[in-house]
Amino acid sequence: MEMLERVGKETMELIIEETGMEIEKGGTGEGDEQTEEEQSEEVSFDRCFYIYGGPDQLEELEALSSHYALLFNRKKTKLVAEQKTYYDGKIKEIQQLFTLSTKIEEDGPDSDKGKKIEAADTDGDAEMKKLCDSSVSKAAKMAAGFATGLGGLSPSDIIKRTTDRLETIHSEGVLQRLSEMCCLAVSQLLVLGKSVISAANKSNDEDESDVKIDWPEDLISKAEIIRWRAQSIAVDIEKVATSFATGISDVAEAYAAAIQNALADKQGDVPHQSVQEKAKDISSHLKSDQTSAISKLQDALQYLAYVVVCTSMPSV
Repeated sequence: MEMLERVGKETMELIIEETGMEIEKGGTGEGDEQTEEEQSEEVSFDRCFYIYGGPDQLEELEALSSHYALLFNRKKTKLVAEQKTYYDGKIKEIQQLFTLSTKIEEDGPDSDKGKKIEAADTDGDAEMKKLCDSSVSKAAKMAAGFATGLGGLSPSDIIKRTTDRLETIHSEGVLQRLSEMCCLAVSQLLVLGKSVISAANKSNDEDESDVKIDWPEDLISKAEIIRWRAQSIAVDIEKVATSFATGISDVAEAYAAAIQNALADKQGDVPHQSVQEKAKDISSHLKSDQTSAISKLQDALQYLAYVVVCTSMPSV
C-alpha cells in the first residue's frame, strides 16, 4: 500500500487525477474562495479511504458474503430440519460475535485464540504494527516542543503558527493515518476470509500471498480467531486516534498560554477565538472519522459471517 507522505498536497493531486477536477491558479474574487472551500470539503476521510482502495476491498468482501449466503441457502435446502435449525442458529451466533461492541472474555479460556494469527508471519500484521507505532510517534512529535516555539512571537504569529500546526495534525492524523489504517484493516480481514475458504477447499494451488493458518474445525473457534484480529485492529485505531487527540489538546493548551502572555502588555485584545474553534472542530472531525473507520471495519467483519459458516457445512 502506497504511503502518502504529504497528504495535504498529494491527496489533492490524487483527487484531481481521480476526478478530473482542475485547480485554476491566479484568480481572485468570491469564485476562488468558493472553489477553495469546495476543494477543502473534498479532502475528507472517506475520500482518502477511496484513494487507498478501501471501497474496492469492501466490495470484494460484500461479494464474498453474497456468494456464500447463496451457497448457504442452497446447502440448507438439502439438510434435515434439525440441521437447518442448527446452522441458522450458528449464523446468528457468529453475527453477534462479529459485533465489535459485544464484549468478549479477553482473559478467559479462549484468550489465546489469536495466537495462531500472531504466529502467522504475514506482511499485513507487521505493516499494521509499524503503521500504528509510527502514527503514535508522529502524533507525539507534532505536539512536542510546540510551546517552546511560540515563545517571543507576536500574537498574530502565534495564531498563524498554531493554525498551521492544527491543520497539519488534521491532515496527517485524520486524513492520512486513520484512512490508511482502516484500508489496511479491511485488507487483512479479506485475506483472512480467503484463507478460510482455501483451507475449506483444501486447495493445493494456494496463492503464495495467502495467510497460512491451521484453522480449527469448529466454526465458532474460526470466528473467534477472526474476531480477535478485528478487535486488535480496532484497539490500534483507537490508540492512534487518541494520540492525535492528545496532540491537538497539547497544541491548544500551548497556544492558550502563549497568547495570554503575548497579550499581557497589549491595550486591546487580538481576536483569537477562531483558533480555539478550529481545535474543537478538528477534534470533532477526529472522533467522527474514528467512528467511520470502526464502522467500516465492522462492515468488513460482518461480511465474513456466511463465509465462516458455509465453509464449515457438510458437502451435500
